[in-house]
Amino acid sequence: MNYKRDAIIFVLTWLAFVANGQNYTTPFNHSLLNETYYDLLIGESSGDRAYHYIIDIAPYERDRKHADYQGLFMESRYVVDKLKGFGIQNAKTERVGKTKTWDGISASLWEVSPKQVKIADYQDLAAILGQGSKNADITAQLAWIGRGEAHEIKAVDLKGKIAVTEAAASRVHDKAVEAGAVGIISYYSPRPLIDPLQIPNSGIRGQRPTFCFNLTPRDGYALRDRLLRGEKITVHAKVETMEEETDIEVPTCLIPGTDPNAEEVIFSAHLFEGYVKLGANDNISGSAALLEVARTLNNLFDSGKLPRPKRSIRFIWVPEFQGTIPWAKQNKEILDRTLCNINLDMVGLWLSKSGSFYCLHRTTMGNPHYLNDVAESFYHYMGATNKSFVATGMGRPDALKPVYSLTGSQDPFYYSINAHYGYSDHEVFSDWGVQVPGVIMITWPDNYYHTSGDRPSICDPTQLHRAIVLAAATAYTIAAADENQALAIANEVASNAAKRMSIKANDDLTLLYQTTGELFTASYKKAKFNQDALLINEKATLESILELAPSSSLLRNHIASLQNTLQEKSASNHKEIDAAMKARATVLKIVPIKRIELTEEEKSASKIFPRSTAKVKETGYGVLRSIPKELTEKYKPSPKTGGTYTRTTLAHGDDIAKLTVSGKNSILDIKKMQDAQFPDADKLEDIVRFLEMLKEAGLVTF
Repeated sequence: MNYKRDAIIFVLTWLAFVANGQNYTTPFNHSLLNETYYDLLIGESSGDRAYHYIIDIAPYERDRKHADYQGLFMESRYVVDKLKGFGIQNAKTERVGKTKTWDGISASLWEVSPKQVKIADYQDLAAILGQGSKNADITAQLAWIGRGEAHEIKAVDLKGKIAVTEAAASRVHDKAVEAGAVGIISYYSPRPLIDPLQIPNSGIRGQRPTFCFNLTPRDGYALRDRLLRGEKITVHAKVETMEEETDIEVPTCLIPGTDPNAEEVIFSAHLFEGYVKLGANDNISGSAALLEVARTLNNLFDSGKLPRPKRSIRFIWVPEFQGTIPWAKQNKEILDRTLCNINLDMVGLWLSKSGSFYCLHRTTMGNPHYLNDVAESFYHYMGATNKSFVATGMGRPDALKPVYSLTGSQDPFYYSINAHYGYSDHEVFSDWGVQVPGVIMITWPDNYYHTSGDRPSICDPTQLHRAIVLAAATAYTIAAADENQALAIANEVASNAAKRMSIKANDDLTLLYQTTGELFTASYKKAKFNQDALLINEKATLESILELAPSSSLLRNHIASLQNTLQEKSASNHKEIDAAMKARATVLKIVPIKRIELTEEEKSASKIFPRSTAKVKETGYGVLRSIPKELTEKYKPSPKTGGTYTRTTLAHGDDIAKLTVSGKNSILDIKKMQDAQFPDADKLEDIVRFLEMLKEAGLVTF
């Protein structure tokens, strides 16, 4: 027997098994992008460079100088200078309006009795001065008010004193001042057990604002204990602030595609969150990653290594909402040819140290779009190729396609695909009056969010590198998509759609098996309606792909075929729900439900198909806010419904409105889709009234 030969054969056979096992155990072992192109994006981009940009812009939270308000902000100059240094000569700073902002100049808090000790100084840490504080030069005694509850304030003589509290200053300021306090000292922290040196980025408002000093919990506890022991502490507080007027600045650039008349993909990241706060992760990390995406793509295009896409890619760095909104209003022509928005907000956090994930938040059903699935495919691919598997432990323990940085972690890629989340700049693009579907990429949870602890040290160059690759790959795939790529995207969407429909059905069946009585009938009806809702949304998502190759009959026919397949999948899920209902009815010893009975209101709603009018996009962002107050009062929900209603919208009014864009959804369809995605969906009666209001306002027709 040739033991050496047999051993070699065994090893080769085992390695072949391992390779096959690797393919089997990798759940998403594919990429929508050519592997060579994907590798180029990894190799050209740098998380270390992005980390350097963060250090350059926001090494620590500091006082912004008066000169910044008089000309270009430091951040605007930095971004444009970098872009031009990358060879992107069309980089510029657009001014989209004026604004006024509070600005701290100096502040100090000294204990003068019984000790002579400095407690806090604005130049040591800018967060110690609460935003909105007014000028002061006061010597006063401290008074402990605990959490600032009414009974605590009432129990203390606050006249002429400075109130010390463990509550957020914004919550207790007005009550304390009304009781005679001349200022506030707070050591409130949202996460004192995680970081006792953390001060929140907070402020005070009100009719009679005084001043607020924010202390770290560590220092606050010591001050509290002295006061609780009965010490009489007197301090001298000196504060100087002013109001600044400045331009709203939006640095921007365009990497042109080969066809100047083609559509665009637009990136956004907020470079400013107000003008006082400077956060390394929130959101200089997103702005830095966006800079590196621009450098990476531009270098690869100019060098010829990566084919320049047909469509242009635009980048904007904005003051959060404050700059995005006027920019959108002033650039309707650009937005009319924009396919989608990718918003980077807080992308650099060291995930393993914070127990966090890199999250992709999808659009709502009001913005059905293939962008969700393109981005999600790269998240899955990054996750699958940046971890090791037991199956490869002896043969290839390393990640298949690692994305690491020189000075970063070598952690697995911790990620999460989530439902819609707003409260960032993608919401401006996704607005009913703009109609550009947008997603947000964000690290969460963040233990340093909106605090003085948001410094470069909490960021991971490797996470930044991965964020850059994911953003660039997603944008490039869409910008470069031709007929063939559109077909691949359609298959990706259809495959994911079938999974989503099955997952929803399984969730609903679990609930069905747990209900009895009237809830049993309601659960069955909801399960059926949810499948209807998902089918409508997934078919619309597939249809959105047509914009990538609108003249392609091949693509149109292929999408129609995939839609038919999803129709069959939906029918199959309905049969599973029916079978489960009958089985559960047998267990409950009741008669199975023969069919879904619609209420008279539902029957009526199923026959009305509202459609958005041209006035919606003509008005642009915030179109719901243009509705006259008399109409909102006329159509507000009746008290018996318990619906929530503001001047312009129901709880999900903007999403309801967006579901009228195609004109293909009945009011009952809209209700089904709202129920399928929001646990607190609005009542059908209120949705009908809301749409009637939009009709009278000239925004929808039916």
